[in-house]
Amino acid sequence: MAQKEKKDQFVIAYITDFDHTDTVLSYALYLAEMLKKGLILVHICDPKYSPLTPDEAEGKLQQLLKELGSASNFQFPITYAALKGNTADVINALPALLNAVAIVVHVDPEARRSSATSKKSILKNFAGCKTAFLVAQEPLHDSSRMKNVAMSIDFKKESKDKIIWSSYFPRFGGSTMHVLYYDYRDAFLRNKWYATMQQLHKLYSDLNIQHLLSPHIISSKSTFTDVNALNFAAHEGYGMLIAVTTKEKDGLEFFVGVQEQRTIINKQRIPILFLNPREDLYVLCD
Repeated sequence: MAQKEKKDQFVIAYITDFDHTDTVLSYALYLAEMLKKGLILVHICDPKYSPLTPDEAEGKLQQLLKELGSASNFQFPITYAALKGNTADVINALPALLNAVAIVVHVDPEARRSSATSKKSILKNFAGCKTAFLVAQEPLHDSSRMKNVAMSIDFKKESKDKIIWSSYFPRFGGSTMHVLYYDYRDAFLRNKWYATMQQLHKLYSDLNIQHLLSPHIISSKSTFTDVNALNFAAHEGYGMLIAVTTKEKDGLEFFVGVQEQRTIINKQRIPILFLNPREDLYVLCD
């Protein structure tokens, strides 16, 4: 494995299939350039998903790194790591092991359930991930789409987990953050939503990016907030949705499933930046 400076932070391009790397690399490069972080190409040698030995994977990563270097004007460090172990365990260790600040992975709508790129595998393997993970279905063809990023804010406490990460796109990428919400009639729910919005406005004001915050009321045609947010984002041409995974299932979710099962692969093909609700979420140090 190539060496890195311990103080540096990195975006991880999780390479599951060396024949299909465009999606992961396009978004990993975008995030790394936006955040001014290094990039690490990672392949996990887990017999459940990959037939490669660490030596074989390292050879392929070296070749990919060589090809990437000749085709990209990326200005920050790029290195690679072939890691062996259980996929979920390795992913959970990446923030401490490689100072990973975000991980990018490709989800394939046509993948078999046993594949590392299936939605079932990704949601399972990233369930304990301590940093943000961006899941994309197709390459980023037009980076200008990322000038408009969306997230939903509802009455649930998990909405607060999105606030810090949402600020990175306006702060470092000059993107407008579109906040999508319901027009709550219930006073109790509206007050809980409003408290989160106050925190959001305070952070953006403190960072002097208040002008890049744009709120929108969305319809509630679906049971799930993020499904409605995706429909709105697609209609408006936004480039990404920030979402949180479900920490605690209520009665409805036990029967119909969690909303990330419906958004991770979507017909609009919008990438999702997922955050697992947790107190020790790995965030940027600057």
